[in-house]
Amino acid sequence: MKDIATLYDTDALQETAADHLWMPFSPSKSAGYNQPPILVHALGSRVTDSTGKQYIDGLAALEAMLVGHGRRELIEAASAQMQAVAFVDVFRYTSEPAIMLAGVLADMLPAPLSRVFYTPGGAEAVEVALKMARQYHLVSGQPNRKKVITRAGSFHGCTYGAMEVDGNYWATRNYLYEPAPDAGRIVPPFACPQCDFGKATRLLACPHAIEQVLLTERPETVAAVVVDPAATAIGVSVPPPDYMRELARICRRYGVLLIVDEVITGFGRTGKFFCIDYSGVDPDMVTLSKGLTSGYAPLGATVVSEKISEALESPADGRFAHGHTFGGHPVACAVALANLNIIHEEGLVERSRLLGEELLERMRAALQHHRTVWDIRGLGLLAGIELAHDENGTPFSNPGEVGTMVRHECRANGLITLPLHPGSVMFFAPPLVITADEMDEMVEIFARSLSEVERKLGYGS
Repeated sequence: MKDIATLYDTDALQETAADHLWMPFSPSKSAGYNQPPILVHALGSRVTDSTGKQYIDGLAALEAMLVGHGRRELIEAASAQMQAVAFVDVFRYTSEPAIMLAGVLADMLPAPLSRVFYTPGGAEAVEVALKMARQYHLVSGQPNRKKVITRAGSFHGCTYGAMEVDGNYWATRNYLYEPAPDAGRIVPPFACPQCDFGKATRLLACPHAIEQVLLTERPETVAAVVVDPAATAIGVSVPPPDYMRELARICRRYGVLLIVDEVITGFGRTGKFFCIDYSGVDPDMVTLSKGLTSGYAPLGATVVSEKISEALESPADGRFAHGHTFGGHPVACAVALANLNIIHEEGLVERSRLLGEELLERMRAALQHHRTVWDIRGLGLLAGIELAHDENGTPFSNPGEVGTMVRHECRANGLITLPLHPGSVMFFAPPLVITADEMDEMVEIFARSLSEVERKLGYGS
């Protein structure tokens, strides 16, 4: 094969991108703004850009690529389904893969979760959950239950409805769209005196704080609580299993629905098939995407309990009038089935648990002498490194600026990562097929990159 750098005119591509491509969370001329790499090849845990530069994908293509890049099984599953039936009118017809996948998901999740509503992605799955929650209370004779409680720092998508449950995540700017949906209520950190989540306590609202907001808002006006069970966006502030159990008890006590967002944490990312498996809770709804297809095709799902689906069976107000053209796309569902088979056959869930423990150990050993590293935490192959101004954990005056500096330095050195809320927690979620040697290389690149940023910030050697 010819050298990749000779196959692509990178300058011409970047120029076209600068003129016409508007990338997410970027200025309109984003390519000209930060010259993003143009990825042209990927295999396993590595990706290569149009100049031939190689990177370790420390984020598994935005947490999705669980089984690794370049899996022939998924490519062949997509091809076979396209040759059979590439697409259907999903409002009036269905396909064999969509039916089979719904059955598989229902079997994998706790028994009360039995009905699968497909969407094109994770934000849309959250939209479905929010609309279903309000409609459930409406048809149940409680039309005033419209508010939705979320935690400060959380992120559940940036569509108009999902903005309601954005916890003022550091990278969003939802105030620009005011007046926006105003039913969301944000629970601030810290955790209450009864709860201790280690150093992550200062970032994460605890169940008792959520209960206090619920009571302040009056339970009879609250439809649901939405949480990510590993608090991924909130600086990877992983709480103990009792957190979810206590939250579920609070929701049941006040008749509030519990929506668990497993878009990032599902399908083995945390060392269990679903993060809720650690606590054994039975939520009313679970939202899924990303690892469902390992990113090989766009697909999301909202899986709901029989209680919810039965309430929305009646005509008129009970019928759930919602749908997406590409929800339950037959090709995406076929890819998902093949993807779940790989995860099962290759034991990737247990691999995630074991490698995740190793990754935290390697990070702590390699980074213990860095003056800005305040905490290293995670669950499975989901890890966060919290950076701070000093050994007391004093936040930087501009956490996002520091996190962005580290991200750019890592990319220059061949590692893909990003900062999470509040902007200074560096995030790692590599493919579940990453090797031990690749993990060592990932940690070494990060340590070297952080040293350079610390030097620029005046921390010395």
